[in-house]
Amino acid sequence: MIYANIPFAPKSCGTNLGLAYNKFMEMLPNDDDWACFLDHDAMFTTKNWYTQMENIIKKYPDIGAFGARTNRINSTYQLVGNIDLHNHDMFYHREIGKHIQKRYYYDLFKADENTIQIGFSGVVILIKKAQWLEIGGFKEDGFNHVDNDLRYKLEAKNKFIYIMNGVYVYHWYKADDPYDRCINKFEKADDHYKTHNVPFDLNKIFMYNGTNKELPA
Repeated sequence: MIYANIPFAPKSCGTNLGLAYNKFMEMLPNDDDWACFLDHDAMFTTKNWYTQMENIIKKYPDIGAFGARTNRINSTYQLVGNIDLHNHDMFYHREIGKHIQKRYYYDLFKADENTIQIGFSGVVILIKKAQWLEIGGFKEDGFNHVDNDLRYKLEAKNKFIYIMNGVYVYHWYKADDPYDRCINKFEKADDHYKTHNVPFDLNKIFMYNGTNKELPA
């Protein structure tokens, strides 16, 4: 079974996000159960995202952890290309979500040594409890880099994060006050969209694969 959770790390607990993840994982009743963590400023864009993830797990039972595609994130290999990253209309993102789900339903992207950018952005983390136990849980050291550390721990066990290309989530991701580290990437993605995709065309959407220099790593 998949148990969904929006984790929150209050200041009273030192904004310890890894601790919030681990406390939820401890509550899962069986080692074969899964946790699906979703950032507080994100949302799924299809009505049957849960069933889709169940089907992906059944198809790939030996993969212990997954991520998802999104519109705004620092890990550029998780982005969808040729979309308007400044558009926050949910009708727009639901159209993208339905299109991507239909076209890429079971498709996966493996984040490994061929992916230029290190790390992982956990806007969605889908992880099996048995896998969480094997890697010794999430790091409990503040708020930042918990998701990056997950990728490194998996790779140390010769396991990998797989991005579900057919699962698309809308992510606000500080749209009103972007992180400095993201501005250059977002500007480049925006320029590509304006150059190649006016008017908006679902058939021109693509998945960044992290093996090229389309966006800065």
